[in-house]
Amino acid sequence: MKNDDVALIHRVLGGDDSVFPLLVEKYQATVRELVLRKIGDAHITEEITQAIFLKVHQKLGMLKEPQGFQNWLHVIATRCCIEWLRKKYFVAEAQSK
Repeated sequence: MKNDDVALIHRVLGGDDSVFPLLVEKYQATVRELVLRKIGDAHITEEITQAIFLKVHQKLGMLKEPQGFQNWLHVIATRCCIEWLRKKYFVAEAQSK
């Protein structure tokens, strides 16, 4: 499994963006579940999940060890959720004043 990820990552980094959807397909359900647990809103979950994979695609070149892709993806997903919750809290605080 991880070898498949490594091969796909190397292909994407080599310029073959056509294989990135395979990574998305493989991990989308897991990421969606993580986001839903942290956010609790199905509609927002879809938006955040899309944003996570966009960020992953943009930052894939920064991944130092492709074998650690799954953990790296989890960290990005968690950070995106935290960022969204902070913005939501900030907006709620600003509106209550």
